[in-house]
Amino acid sequence: MPSATKRANLATPGKASPAIFILLSVFALVMLGITILFSASLPVDSQSPYVYIEKQAIWIVITFFVGLGVLRVDLEWLRKFIWLGFALSIVGLILVLTPLGSVVNGSRSWIRFGPAGFQVAEFAKIGLVFFLAHYFSLCQNERGQFFKGFVYPCLAIAAILVPILMQTDLGTAMIIAMASLCILYIAGVKLYFLIPSIVVGVGGVVALIINDKERWSRLTAFLDMEGQKSGDAYQVWQAMLAFGAGGIDGVGLGNGRQQLQFLPEAHNDFIFAIVGEELGLIATLAVVLVYAVMFIAGIVHLRKAPNIYQYLLAGGCLLMISVQAVVNLGVVTGCLPTTGLPLPFISYGGSNLLIMGICVAVLLNTCSAWQKPAFKQSKRKLKEI
Repeated sequence: MPSATKRANLATPGKASPAIFILLSVFALVMLGITILFSASLPVDSQSPYVYIEKQAIWIVITFFVGLGVLRVDLEWLRKFIWLGFALSIVGLILVLTPLGSVVNGSRSWIRFGPAGFQVAEFAKIGLVFFLAHYFSLCQNERGQFFKGFVYPCLAIAAILVPILMQTDLGTAMIIAMASLCILYIAGVKLYFLIPSIVVGVGGVVALIINDKERWSRLTAFLDMEGQKSGDAYQVWQAMLAFGAGGIDGVGLGNGRQQLQFLPEAHNDFIFAIVGEELGLIATLAVVLVYAVMFIAGIVHLRKAPNIYQYLLAGGCLLMISVQAVVNLGVVTGCLPTTGLPLPFISYGGSNLLIMGICVAVLLNTCSAWQKPAFKQSKRKLKEI
């Protein structure tokens, strides 16, 4: 009978279900993002701040309905399309390098259709997570082998990373690489395979930085922010000033000065600095706490996954959100070099918001209670017991 009780607990989310904490965390971050976005996008060149709010609101609605759809999809049925989705991700990344691609902030990582555009690398994140989860679920007995357990999945990761690096989008490539290595670890790949690959990866990043003047200048600016505060460290220095001006309780919504063209990308990559200036230290710590709650609740939730495939899906999606959040917070607070990555659910931008929403939906979908076929199957098993 204990086994029946355990299955019943997995099948029915209780009052303290971690899914509730995940959803509340996402809701709180999105609402904070809308609030700060209005303050951080005051009229510039006669453009109304409502333009940013309207666009972000549209993407929030799109993300909500797409998330609902993903939440109801049978993840097991979706497995038959994973290879196709992964291939399309690679093709999309290659198309970005052609004249179809568009350069934004120095990186050729967008494809535009008139006024609308999307960042292909964001969608490739989901394609890679699904591929790795599917692959390791099929190769559980070979996960300790060098080729099947390590080389082949690393080749798949490289197929995504190489085109992104060719787009000069090192920040996104690093996020995908870090999350992918974590997926390999939780999938059971041996550490004596992973550690040398981490060393080689770090060496590759250093080589890419040394051989690129812009990346090298960003690194040197990070090491000497005060000396480069009028140059490449300008953004981070202004962010530091924003945190200092905000103090404990902030200067109040709409009273910050950094969004008045002092801080570039105030509505995007550095929106956390506006939170610190206008709402203060208490609010910034609250944001960090919300991300921590989401991560912990996600860890608890993924343990309810019915099989290794959905377990790795949940872990991969959670890692894509958490790693990006940590990197952005590190950049804005001056702990990491500038990467150009948005803060999940808070920063302005449609592509990243949509992908982060899909990641949350997939994470929640991995619990059998959210899937009709799996839920019915669990009920049949309980009756048999």
